[in-house]
Amino acid sequence: MSEEIIMDDIQIVKLFCNGSDAAVEAVEKKYGTQLLHLARNILSDERDAEECLNDTYLNAWKYVPLAKPDNLKAYLMRSIRNLAFERLRSNRAQKRGGDVTLTSYEELSECIPDNRTAEPADNEGLKEQLESFLDGLSTEKRTIFLKRFWYSYSVSEIAVQMGREEKYISNHLYILKKKLRKHLKRKG
Repeated sequence: MSEEIIMDDIQIVKLFCNGSDAAVEAVEKKYGTQLLHLARNILSDERDAEECLNDTYLNAWKYVPLAKPDNLKAYLMRSIRNLAFERLRSNRAQKRGGDVTLTSYEELSECIPDNRTAEPADNEGLKEQLESFLDGLSTEKRTIFLKRFWYSYSVSEIAVQMGREEKYISNHLYILKKKLRKHLKRKG
């Protein structure tokens, strides 16, 4: 058996910049499973998740040469996350309020003001406030928060990954949302 070589991010970005077809293959090998998992967590629909993954590869092909991201994984995760939430909003608009479970994005939006009409400077301020909030958390609490609200893992998945009871995770998430709300009011 031959051992599969996984390229580092700098090499992959160079492939994108050179227009090499191998760039997408390298991303698929290195991050494809994680990207698809995130899309599945948000969408709960295999076909939609796979379409978001393909759109992420297409966007990477188009925009990585321009952006030349320092952190390719974060760039790709943000891309698929945004595409998945866009797809989710579109699907829900088509259903017109059908029975849909509460997503982690909606849970967190209870704490954060709607910034769709905000000035870019306001969004930067919110980003700084969120970073400040996360910096003040213990490693465990920050991990729970990010797994739920960034990576969209379910409470049960987080519990299994962290070796904790679901009730423990749920309680921490409830407390973290309350703390975030207070933090944002204090800083706002």
